[in-house]
Amino acid sequence: MFVITMVKNYILLFFSLLALFSSAQNNSCPTVLSFDQMQKLQAFQQRLENGEVILNKKAIKYVPVKIHIIGNKNGIGYYPVSFLLQTLCELNTRFIPTGFHFFLSDVVSYINDDELYEGNSDAIWNRAGGYKDSKAVNIFFHGGGMQWCGVYFGGVDVIFIKNSCQLTDATTLTHELGHFFTLPHTFSGWEGGNTPGNIEKIDGSNCRTAGDGFCDTKADYVSVRWSCPLFSNLKDPNGVIFKPDSSIYMNYASDNCHSRFSNEQMLAMQNDLQGRNIAVPTVDLRSLPAPQKIAPLPGATNINANEVKLNWRAVPGAFAYHLQIARFGNWEYLNYDQLIYDTSAVADLFGDWPYAWRVRAITVANTCSSFGTVDTFSTHESPASINEIGNDMKGLLYPNPSEIGQTILIKTPIGTQVILCNSLGQTVTKFEPSTKAEIELKIAEAGIYFVVFKTSENTFVKRLLVQ
Repeated sequence: MFVITMVKNYILLFFSLLALFSSAQNNSCPTVLSFDQMQKLQAFQQRLENGEVILNKKAIKYVPVKIHIIGNKNGIGYYPVSFLLQTLCELNTRFIPTGFHFFLSDVVSYINDDELYEGNSDAIWNRAGGYKDSKAVNIFFHGGGMQWCGVYFGGVDVIFIKNSCQLTDATTLTHELGHFFTLPHTFSGWEGGNTPGNIEKIDGSNCRTAGDGFCDTKADYVSVRWSCPLFSNLKDPNGVIFKPDSSIYMNYASDNCHSRFSNEQMLAMQNDLQGRNIAVPTVDLRSLPAPQKIAPLPGATNINANEVKLNWRAVPGAFAYHLQIARFGNWEYLNYDQLIYDTSAVADLFGDWPYAWRVRAITVANTCSSFGTVDTFSTHESPASINEIGNDMKGLLYPNPSEIGQTILIKTPIGTQVILCNSLGQTVTKFEPSTKAEIELKIAEAGIYFVVFKTSENTFVKRLLVQ
């Protein structure tokens, strides 16, 4: 147990925090509002203090978002489309009381960049602005790095979210959007283990000049992740014992604790959005019917696994179609999960398996539509667009599919060059011809890969799934 004594013994925090603090290093939000942002926020809070602003039922504001999904240089590690659409759906539910509804301003952009993928701060400051849509909220999803779960970079005016921190029911993006719209942490001043000179009191007597400056958010001194309710008590400068309010999105309580913004926080966000001049008066909120499928026919068999052609009829008003394919209909382990901006797609799958597929239509503002019926088909392995070579040349991959970090055995005739490529055809690694007939390989990122076997006369390609 740690006992942390703050200046003048105003606060006693009793934490059993070793594990909590360790995990907090990977889950904190380092966002601190700039001086200009704080000045604007404090001016607005003074208007609140003067009674010049009240919370009224206002027309919904439709807010454009530009989504950027980052992979490494090999195109590995993208945030799954299924998570993205669910995140947008959850986000709009959470922002109903604020009067905001987010919609896709454009197609989803994909970026292959090792440094941005790792959340490198210098790369974000130097390069993220080049991808921005100046008339939208820009949200970047990335897969690497250990320094934070989410952060709002005020100077570039972009949000970066780590993929693993924005799964179902997570509130990381909601928290960072609060920062985007000028909200500080409820524990403002305590970030990084600091102690503010003016400590907020539980009676609210200094609520405008201490903490986050909002008088309808409770005093909060906890700048590490915590589960609700906080197991220990806090003590304010007047000696009042209390626990922080875990329901506010802008604190560091666990995601399952969060449920709301305060009234004054919502007013501040509305004020900031008005100054940005990016909202539009209306968007298409319809929940569209599922598309009518054309091919493959239900129960189709003997389909070439290398080139599965799927198509469906257009749905009027659809912005895109969400297509999913899964072996045995196991939707937790998807072989294909993409947004399609047309009415057809070609999927490269693995041979001799039963598959299920489904598709739904979405609008820019409603990603919550339901999938249509699930249909099945089965495949066989058949080389496509390559020079097939004799059986004595074909390489063996085992196991396939495999898992991240698992040893994969590649058997091939002596003198064969073996090249591992990602799903975009970019070389990940290569093994020069040697006297060895067996190669061991481990892959650290999930995805679809291609293993190319080459001799001076022929080339053969096998697909490899790492999940």
